[in-house]
Amino acid sequence: MKPVHIALSLLIAAIWGLNFTVIRFGLDEFTPFSFAAFRFILGALPVLFIPKPAASWKALAGMGAFLFGGQFVFLFFAMQAGLPPGLSSVLVQLQGPLTLVLAALFLKERATAAQWGGLAVAMMGVVLIARTVEGSASVVAVAIALLSALSWATGNLFLREMRGASIFAATVWASLIPPIPLLLAGAFTDGWAATFAPILAPSWRGSLVLLYTVVPVMWLGYWIWGTLLRTYPAAKVGPVSLLVPCCALVFSSLLTGETISGLRLAAVAIVLGGVALGIFASRKRIA
Repeated sequence: MKPVHIALSLLIAAIWGLNFTVIRFGLDEFTPFSFAAFRFILGALPVLFIPKPAASWKALAGMGAFLFGGQFVFLFFAMQAGLPPGLSSVLVQLQGPLTLVLAALFLKERATAAQWGGLAVAMMGVVLIARTVEGSASVVAVAIALLSALSWATGNLFLREMRGASIFAATVWASLIPPIPLLLAGAFTDGWAATFAPILAPSWRGSLVLLYTVVPVMWLGYWIWGTLLRTYPAAKVGPVSLLVPCCALVFSSLLTGETISGLRLAAVAIVLGGVALGIFASRKRIA
């Protein structure tokens, strides 16, 4: 990679890594449904001047429902249930191996033994992580985080139909899909006041959280990611995603006091090792 693209890769890893801690702060201000809904309402604003990408509404709806809505709602509920930001960032990285499984099941794609091995190693790490959390609520939080990863993986299948289209344009147009269902679900479960708190009872902290999760994370982040994917093969860009949980663990340790040590540290290393094995196996296959 050129030095400027290496710098952009490090920047996006830091932006997305810090996002997990910012989400933790946001959940002190908003309910999960409200947080997700207003994040995508703001994220969709560029559709006012960005043309619709050359993609079907089916693909955009799949992205909006799974890659965005499902992924983040499950992530928010997992963190609300007690899963710390750093550990959350590690578990959702299972979207990579899970994409492999879904592609094999629904798209009849054949995976290599190394790719399946990476999935098996990563799942061993998840089992160890489940053993390190305390209380039934924390175990449930791990399970919800896995649903977030599964939703992300499902959305990846729709994202594949965006080849040749602008990822930034696809991001803002797909953001039109989640808000209404999320607002209705929030109004039903949390009430109208809590659901519309971002506009009925705004706070400076909540506003900063929404601003961060939209402007640098969505708009700048997906613009950088799209730039990297247009410039280099996906197999070369993919490993950058492994830097995200590393950054998330550092930021969470500094800002929330999250500690990763002992068996949990070993489990995190096993999960990331399994994900890395799958990524580099895919890279070798493409090469």
